[in-house]
Amino acid sequence: MQISPNSVHVNPASRGAMRQRWTTRPAARRRGRRGEHSGSRSVLSGRRNRGKGREHQRQSAVVVLAMMTSARRENNDNNDDDDEDDVVLVVTGCLGFIGSHFCERVLTNNANARVIGIDRADVDLGPYKKEHKRANLEHLMRKRDIDDTFTDRFTFIDENILALGVDGMLEQCGGTSAAIDGVVHCAAFSGVRDTLDDPTLAFRANVETTAIAIEFAKRREANFVFLSSGATYGDNADKVASRECEGVMGASSMATSPYAFSKIAGEAVVRSYARAFEALGKKITIARIFTCFGNRGRPDMAITRFMICLLDDGGNEGEEKKLTMFGDGDDSWRDYCHVSDVCSGIEKALWREKGSTCEAINISRGEAVSLRRLMTSVQRAASEELKSSSENDVKIVVEPKRPGDVGGTFADVSKAKNLLDWEAEISLEEGLASVAKWYNSAESKTQFR
Repeated sequence: MQISPNSVHVNPASRGAMRQRWTTRPAARRRGRRGEHSGSRSVLSGRRNRGKGREHQRQSAVVVLAMMTSARRENNDNNDDDDEDDVVLVVTGCLGFIGSHFCERVLTNNANARVIGIDRADVDLGPYKKEHKRANLEHLMRKRDIDDTFTDRFTFIDENILALGVDGMLEQCGGTSAAIDGVVHCAAFSGVRDTLDDPTLAFRANVETTAIAIEFAKRREANFVFLSSGATYGDNADKVASRECEGVMGASSMATSPYAFSKIAGEAVVRSYARAFEALGKKITIARIFTCFGNRGRPDMAITRFMICLLDDGGNEGEEKKLTMFGDGDDSWRDYCHVSDVCSGIEKALWREKGSTCEAINISRGEAVSLRRLMTSVQRAASEELKSSSENDVKIVVEPKRPGDVGGTFADVSKAKNLLDWEAEISLEEGLASVAKWYNSAESKTQFR
């Protein structure tokens, strides 16, 4: 399977099927709220603005979405056919790793999709620094060179959800009458070490924002996806795949960091809305993401650090490179899933029809990969990218495990297959080859280092 180094991977054979999924959703869902029908085309600006520019941008989003909703209603009065409609999504944390890839995927593969992204471009939060957020925004903006309608269908709101609150989100996203079809809540304070340093912020960023986002989704009568984590299952010392039906905080395992506990609390908030969403005929999905990797990855993740070290051309030729391994390499394992597959799973979860109103679903490959195997595979991918044998020039530095690190996590993915008709397609080695190519690219070296 070939993976583009500069964009979210889409299997060419499935591209048509993917568009078909969006255009064959149930009529009530396609038509938005209360049967509203759209034949209109909105113009949403993705340019980042500050000060008065930001205020103008927010006002533009309100005006555009109000016009779009009005057009839906007008066309519904005059047109009873079942043509393809505009689909409007709100994505929080749109400049983060998964959030930015999800926005790119939706806008690239669905010509009728509009995305409103909410994030703070100039604020560091956890391991994801503002420089990476700005680079992700610029990456999305460069898509206009490929598709001149891309940025017309993407608006960016440079705001903190905590500061906006529910009323602020309603105002910024088109007012109380704007039709929103789905909300994907990616915004989070991630990273085990960072949440250990500031657990209070972790709970505000991961729990309070979730309460705001799902209340917004309820008022807009939209499907809701909450990005949770495989860390909620705790330390899987027995190397047994974690199943959703076993729940979290079980007798045999316990979450080990404020990050994991904040995600558990976020899930509790989401579950409390099940009855309200059932009455609306909408779905809530808790997507438990395990270890996601790919282009533009989080800078604190092992694959990112390893690739940058191995592919960095700033050192002296022949200079020994060092990779740090926490633990002995065999006493820890993760379930690695390429970001393209993760975004595909999230998209499936957003429009799912099977299952109950609120479902927790593991999104991953379902394969336990030891840290030692990962390091070997990363070194091989980097060597092949550089067309050289660099493995002998690498020194492995062994350090004790860090506080909060779990021994192992990996997912039972049978529920995703059953409810979403989804499974990951990209192997670890295929994904790493793509990642190595991207981390050796000019974009990576000039904007993400």
